[in-house]
Amino acid sequence: MKRFGLKRMAAFQCCALAVLTLAAIARISAQTNAASVGEFSFIVAGDMRNYLEPLPGGKHQFDGACEAIRQAGPGEFMVLPGDFDPPGAVRAMIDQHLGTNYFCYYVVGDHEAQTPASMDWFRRWGRTEIPHRVRRGPPGAETTVYAFDFANSHFAVLSDYFDGKTDAAKPDLSDAEIAWLKKDLAANRQPLVWVLCHKPIECLPDMDSGRLRHAGDSLIIDPARRARFVALLKQFHVRGLICGHTHGCSVEKVQGLWQADSGHARGAGDLGAPSTFLKFHVAGETTSVDIYRADANGDHYQLRKTVELN
Repeated sequence: MKRFGLKRMAAFQCCALAVLTLAAIARISAQTNAASVGEFSFIVAGDMRNYLEPLPGGKHQFDGACEAIRQAGPGEFMVLPGDFDPPGAVRAMIDQHLGTNYFCYYVVGDHEAQTPASMDWFRRWGRTEIPHRVRRGPPGAETTVYAFDFANSHFAVLSDYFDGKTDAAKPDLSDAEIAWLKKDLAANRQPLVWVLCHKPIECLPDMDSGRLRHAGDSLIIDPARRARFVALLKQFHVRGLICGHTHGCSVEKVQGLWQADSGHARGAGDLGAPSTFLKFHVAGETTSVDIYRADANGDHYQLRKTVELN
């Protein structure tokens, strides 16, 4: 009976994921047709893992971020740049506040890579018909590395945890993935290019609190390989690299390339830096990002700063 129950639960989860994906495809396709080409917005929020529900005393965690995103306007989709485990619970919170047909694009973080159940969820999701996907990842990472186009933008989604064989290895961007990225960028015909990953090129302090976590960490460990990676992004005129991992928000140029670290969306669950989400705006080839930050109770998000990414 127990084995049968687990099988039924797994089947139900797969069916629910399929229904959710079909609904999202319908919504995102309608938005693409309705919006003028090259004018759209999208949200970036991450590192909310296990900090989802309201706390005693009325303080909010990721639930407060979701409500603030709804009020600010959720744009066409959300990017979660890693550490969104457990993924089912995070998706349920997004459903509650932003709707079951609001689509999200996911990036593997270190906590997903370390959690077999989360990676299984991610791989199942990656096998679905992801809206606007134009390319799957290299062999061994077909469901966790991918690229998609939206309006006039191309998005390359990387995994810091693919070693050329397995997609849940120790963190360091592999030569196999960099080779895949080079082919992907060479084949792209969209005027704007974004690269999405979990770890930054360089970890920077939070823009307000000054807290610095993971100092010296990077998605590529070796400095020479890292420099070649940055040169590759510049060669193909990447507008910005979008990441997370540090729990501190910063939108700055690193080695001449825009790097947008979304910080954490844990609300009052992490008071070392204000809870944050980013809202990117694209209008033709003009791009900017609004940085929204919360108070110590994890709510009352306000527009803290707008950065022009041109």
